[in-house]
Amino acid sequence: MRNRALVLLFSLVQLFMINCSAPPINPEEIVRASWEHYKRTFIRSGRVVRPANNLDTVSEGESYAMLRAVLMGDRTTFDDCLAWSESVLSRKNSNGDRLLAWHFENGAISDTTAASDADIDYAYSLVLAYRRWHDDRYINLAREVLKSILDHETVLVNGRLYLIPSTLIESRADKLVAQNPSYYAPSNFKVFYEVSGDQRWLDLADTTYHLLGKLQALCGDQNESGLVPNWCALDSTEKIMILPGKSLLYGWDALRVPLRIAADYHLNKDPRALAVLQKFSRFFENEFKRNGKIFTEYSCDKQSLTTDENPLFYTAAYAATEAAGSSIAPDLLNRQRKSVRLNKIECYYIEPDDYYANSLAWLAEYYQLSKAPRTP
Repeated sequence: MRNRALVLLFSLVQLFMINCSAPPINPEEIVRASWEHYKRTFIRSGRVVRPANNLDTVSEGESYAMLRAVLMGDRTTFDDCLAWSESVLSRKNSNGDRLLAWHFENGAISDTTAASDADIDYAYSLVLAYRRWHDDRYINLAREVLKSILDHETVLVNGRLYLIPSTLIESRADKLVAQNPSYYAPSNFKVFYEVSGDQRWLDLADTTYHLLGKLQALCGDQNESGLVPNWCALDSTEKIMILPGKSLLYGWDALRVPLRIAADYHLNKDPRALAVLQKFSRFFENEFKRNGKIFTEYSCDKQSLTTDENPLFYTAAYAATEAAGSSIAPDLLNRQRKSVRLNKIECYYIEPDDYYANSLAWLAEYYQLSKAPRTP
């Protein structure tokens, strides 16, 4: 099974030790050394903190850490994060479901609303943990979480099943349904179908590509296909609308779309994934040739709105261009790796306490590892 092969592949990372005086460029070294930094800097007795946000915790952070712990074969860290999440963030007692409250600060839950992206990655990490360590408590909890996601974080619009970003009633206010395209994870959905047998997960995978196709057409033109926005909304006929209070911008949320779609391409070779990534790739290729940079925010008509750069945006651009076979993919990877900093035998991205960059930028190395021979 491809997912199991991926977990086995990442288990090899533990075998590599580094001793260097410059930032590592070997993908195994970066993955291992950045994980050591991540654990020491962001994980405290199972709680993932955001230093720049007054040491608060979001459910997304717990799911990122748990997924990475499985891939690293680090069961102690996985179990620590699972135990903290279930004892503190679980909505079992407050709301009667198995979703996670999204925000913890100043020693208490500040908002019991659930965020579907975190719940999806949380469930996925539990499934992978079961497949790796064969502990029934992981898969039993995963199935409960999956049921709660379908019950509380999906909605039918014009007969099509959509994911909603949170359990807030505002997600479906004023006859508009809020959408965050980066929450859709089709490779996860396919695994969820395998363990649950519920057709709705495959329906959500289909919805992913239906929605992305409409958004890329909306933000594209005849010569260059479009990006996708951080947020949008749907009316009752599935027409794309601007979500009140938001703009159609590609930025800090939407950068996760190429990462999630690249996962589906690498794991499942879904041709729809490749088609989406090729459209992203054309934009990134043209933008890099025009400016020699990838910026952190673009309008729907592909105009850069800032001159800021960040390794996460190079990670996303590399994911798309690598899958599409673009000649600029190595240049983007090299640009991303310029943000890697060495701290003794650990390494980090851009700043040692940048939670978001250090949670996701290492995925560029996943695409390097995914091209290596798979462990049988």
